This record gives sequence, C-alpha cells and structure tokens, in this order.
Amino acid sequence: MKAALLIAFAALACAPPALAARGEWLAGDLHVHTTYSHDSYGGPTDDNTGPDEAYTLGHTVTDDFAIAAGRGLDYMAITDHNDIRSQSDPGFGAFGVLPIHAYENSLHGHAQMLGARRLYDNGDQSTAAVTALEDALHADGGIFQANHPIDPRWEYGYDVPVDTVEVWNLPWYYQPPFPAASDNDDALAYWEGWLDRGFEVGATGGSDNHWVSTTAAQGPGQPTTYVFARDRSERAILAGLRAGHTFVSHEPPAYGGAQAFLEGDGNRDGRYESIAGDTVPPGSPLRVRVEGAPGAYLRVVTDGGVQAFDPVPVTSGDFEYRFRLPRGATWVNAQVYGDDAQQGREDLCNQVVGADGTEPTTYCKNRIAMLALTSAIYLRR
Repeated sequence: MKAALLIAFAALACAPPALAARGEWLAGDLHVHTTYSHDSYGGPTDDNTGPDEAYTLGHTVTDDFAIAAGRGLDYMAITDHNDIRSQSDPGFGAFGVLPIHAYENSLHGHAQMLGARRLYDNGDQSTAAVTALEDALHADGGIFQANHPIDPRWEYGYDVPVDTVEVWNLPWYYQPPFPAASDNDDALAYWEGWLDRGFEVGATGGSDNHWVSTTAAQGPGQPTTYVFARDRSERAILAGLRAGHTFVSHEPPAYGGAQAFLEGDGNRDGRYESIAGDTVPPGSPLRVRVEGAPGAYLRVVTDGGVQAFDPVPVTSGDFEYRFRLPRGATWVNAQVYGDDAQQGREDLCNQVVGADGTEPTTYCKNRIAMLALTSAIYLRR
C-alpha cells in the first residue's frame, strides 16, 4: 500500500499544477494474455491448449495482476483472444490494480476491444462489418484499437477508423525475424499515416505477454502505456485513450522507465496546459519534458514522419526542451531513444547486402533502443 501511494504521489508531482488539478498520469498495460487464450497453456485442465504446447505455459489472471502490482502498474487490460472468461475470474482486479475489461479480436488483423464486457458479432469481417462492430463497441463506451498492425497485417488499412494504434508491441529491441515478427518502426509509420490524413488517433503500447518464459523481458508493463485520466476508474482511462492523452515507456514505473511529456502553451500564458492529444493554434510554444533518461536523445517528429530538427541530447534526469514549429505543421510527437548506432548499422548493412536494392534486415535499419514516445499534439486554427 505504501509503494502504491508513493507511485501516485510521484505521478502527481511530475504534472504541472494546472494539469494536476485535471487528473493524473496512470501507468498500465493494454495488452496482456492469460491461460484463457488459445496460445497459452494452463496445465492438464486447459480446455484450448494441449500438453504438446507446454512450452507456452502462461499466467493465471491472479498471477498477471500480481506481476502488474509488483511492477507499479495502476491498471491492466486482460485481452485474451476472443475470450472474456478472465472478467469473471476471482483474480480479475487483484492486488489493487484497476482491471480494464477487454479482449483481442481476430479479424483481418487483430483489434483490441478495450472496454468490452461481451463478445461482439464480427459478421463477415468486411470493412462494413468491422465498422458496424466498432460502432457497437463505441455505443457501449469502448475503444477500438488496431493491434501490432504489421504482424498480422491490419488489412483494413485506413478504411476502418480506429481510436488508437498499438505502435509499440513487445520490447522495441525485439526485431523480425527473431524473436518477434512485429515491426514497431513500421507500426509507428502506419500510425503517422493517420495523422497525415487529418485524423486524431492516439498511440499506445502493450507487452502482449503470453508465456511465463518471456515475462522477465516481455511481462506486464514492457512497454507501459501512461494515460492521463481524471480519476482512477476504467471509464476515465477509456476517456483518456479516446482523447489521445497517452505516452509509452519501455519499462514500468518500478523499473524506472523513461517518461516523456509533450506539452503546449496554446494561450501563451507560460503554463503549458495542453498535453498529447490536445489541439493548439499553429505557432504555439511547445515543450517536451523527459524524466529518467539522461544520456538519451530527444527526437521531435512532425508531418510525414519527418524530424523537425536534429535530435537533442537529454543532458539530465529531469530535462526540458522548448521549441516552436513552422506554421505548416499539423501535428507533432516526441520520441526518446538511446544511442543505438542506427547510422552505423545501416552503413554496415549496405556493405554486407550491397547496393542492389535488397531490403536489409530490420536489425540493420530500425530503431532498437526506443525508450519513450508520445501521442501527438495537433496544430490547427
């Protein structure tokens, strides 16, 4: 209990006074599986996974919430594949961690049905059917998210509107083809495509934890999605997600994960009352506050996924950088990463692969040491 209070006070302390009056940043994981999922083994009594797949031994609902509590998470969504039995499990919401009702929906790609307390009709999984499915979820107060849109590929492209995109699935340093097939750099580019099309879509992350064997590096909170919420309730967290009030950290609070706060001063009173997900007039003063990442680099990105300026070294554990963008910019987000020698890796790949146009492996060309990233602030009149 004492640890939970310290984490709560820390969350309030890192918010400017104007924001603290509106709510607080809550840390959690929006993508966690239990043994109710078909690809997570739960022992001899498991009804959907056999002992031939014992290597997929997973966590019970109680176990997952215990891990989440130990890692300092405020909330967690159990998102078993097309299954909501976890919601009636005695361990749902144990150890003081707020439970988010949800499930992962297998469509042409995977959708996160956040806030879902029932299974919805997928129809024929066409664009029209999925749009109707989303409308039904919205009517019940839920959030519709495209999960890891590169693997399996989100085949609806930009035809089915989404509330959020899981741009960060598993640790960022997991790269295709091993140990993961989910390409977070491409998922980030897909999300930026929504912003370039004028949509306001939040960015999230999720550990996608299935198995006991991967929990140390890919357990609840790796990565962690922070949501700015008016209170500690499921309804408030869903509202924060809907508003895009989010940022993602590579590690949970108890592990000292980096935090990045993108803020704007739309009325130019010096208070920086706007946060990721908000809209400010073009030319407004902007800033990024980075906590817990000394020695890292800050990258500010705008329309087209283009860097607004050269990366900025993060010189302290409590760092702030202020800037403005040209008037043509319509959105901006912030990314914090460690020095992962990306340019050197690209050059080495060119030497090995040659200049014949062959696509190099993601380990050569992708960001590897991502530490934190934010949803966007929008710049509109």
